[in-house]
Amino acid sequence: MAAFLAAWQRGAACSWQEAAGHELRFLPHPVPMLQLLPGAFSAFRLREALSRRFLSPDRYDGCHLSVTAEGAPLLLYLLNARDVPQDAIATLYSLADAE
Repeated sequence: MAAFLAAWQRGAACSWQEAAGHELRFLPHPVPMLQLLPGAFSAFRLREALSRRFLSPDRYDGCHLSVTAEGAPLLLYLLNARDVPQDAIATLYSLADAE
């Protein structure tokens, strides 16, 4: 995680995969974006994430839910200059309800 955060702060694209199977990515271009590809993520958990996003729009402002070309869930956070990396990561994991 330390190498991931250091690369992010340099503005370099990077990814980090944790033991639980979640993959976290930072993409600096064309718009700075944090992506979370959660491990096992059922249709039920996707509905829950959509509900959390809908019920707490201020908390999840800038967050979006999508799918990859393979159909896997993808949670996105469009970043701005004021976002603190650890807070942005925590927000995205909270939306996914991932540990």
